[in-house]
Amino acid sequence: MTDNSLNPRQKQVLTAIVDHYIVKAEPVSSQLLSRNALVRASSATIRNTMAELEDLGLVEQPHTSSGRLPTDLGYRTYVDDLMHPEPLREEDRQVLDKELGRDESDEARMARTAKTLADMTLLLGLVIPPSSDEPTFRKISLIPVDEGKVVVVLTSSEDETRSLLVEPGNETSVFRLESIANRLNQQMLGKPVSFLNDHLENPENSQISNDESKVLEMLNRSILKLSRTQAREDVFLHGTRNLVNRPDFVKIEDLGSVLELLDSKITLVHFLRQRGVSEGVHVTVGEERQEDGKLFRELSLVTSAFSWGGGQGMVGVLGPKRMPYARLVPVIDYAAKALSRRP
Repeated sequence: MTDNSLNPRQKQVLTAIVDHYIVKAEPVSSQLLSRNALVRASSATIRNTMAELEDLGLVEQPHTSSGRLPTDLGYRTYVDDLMHPEPLREEDRQVLDKELGRDESDEARMARTAKTLADMTLLLGLVIPPSSDEPTFRKISLIPVDEGKVVVVLTSSEDETRSLLVEPGNETSVFRLESIANRLNQQMLGKPVSFLNDHLENPENSQISNDESKVLEMLNRSILKLSRTQAREDVFLHGTRNLVNRPDFVKIEDLGSVLELLDSKITLVHFLRQRGVSEGVHVTVGEERQEDGKLFRELSLVTSAFSWGGGQGMVGVLGPKRMPYARLVPVIDYAAKALSRRP
């Protein structure tokens, strides 16, 4: 979905729905928007436009008699095409300059950055230190050791190896396993080992057939165990209470997913490291990335890379999808630049 695919009325209404929902956390009705000076349309016209946006998958109606809420695609369209990032507030600049400009150790400064962002935004602040020596992938090997049993061996840079015994069963041929392993060897050679997580958890990257899907799932679980034992878990987090107290997570399963994600630091570290592939501030909404099942279902991330000692780290905030993106984008951008020019 791009800005050009929406007509001016649809852009106005979608922008008004997202802006209102971010502030009020309530479904947005056509009657309410008819009083919005920026929309300038009757309730009937707005209602028809809302129906069009719903057909496009940009908004949804939680109950028949309620208003509309933005979907993940609606947020994405808003962030990419309709939102106008605010200028950095002077008070935000002063806080960041004061807190991030202290003369202290690298570790203390990154921890302070996470806390400062959490306090400023009432979200979860996070900083992942640079990793200039992350091991790179060399090879996956399969060694049959017994009937129905195979040892999976992961070799990374500097000839570091990890192995795991798996039992694919007699119905799965070693030839089929080796075929998938060979494909991984071609696609992953020389890339950071942590990229295996994304590669394996997004099967479309492996171009597999339907017959191979079950075999790949079994092999994935084994390889992920190996790759994650090598992944760094360094991450500075602050503001968990900010998330727990948010009304957005009223369902216990949603709160459980949030806590599970925070408990699994490797998942978070891997995800954020991959956001550093390109420059600028990145916004990830909900299930746009199928990272570890449903863990990101109710969450959004606003992140940016920063340079430090020849490596690249990540800084950002994590919170519910209903967050003030227009304010957060310049805040995270400034924090990343401040960390890059550390004293």
